[in-house]
Amino acid sequence: MMKGNEDITEEDFEKYLIPFENNFSKFMISYIIPEAFAFQLANSYFRECLCNASLEQHYHTMCDVFNGFQDSLNQVKDSTIQLLQIKYNLTIKKDMPLELKKYQ
Repeated sequence: MMKGNEDITEEDFEKYLIPFENNFSKFMISYIIPEAFAFQLANSYFRECLCNASLEQHYHTMCDVFNGFQDSLNQVKDSTIQLLQIKYNLTIKKDMPLELKKYQ
């Protein structure tokens, strides 16, 4: 088991840290990233400052804040689209460049 500031063994790294990081990444990709991405898109749209970029470019910009997760767009795209519709009443009109419109 890991203790204090001591260096850990390769066995402890594989037993404790890798599963912890995998579990944390799964949580981020399942819950936090889609929420943050939908919020970023909706906030930009409603403030009329959505720049002329693709959905993927917007995603990578948002991921810079989290210092990672750039490769997870395919995993969060459907959840983000659903959140945009349910929470913000928005739908993606066009992906490249990204255009949003109020969902009807």
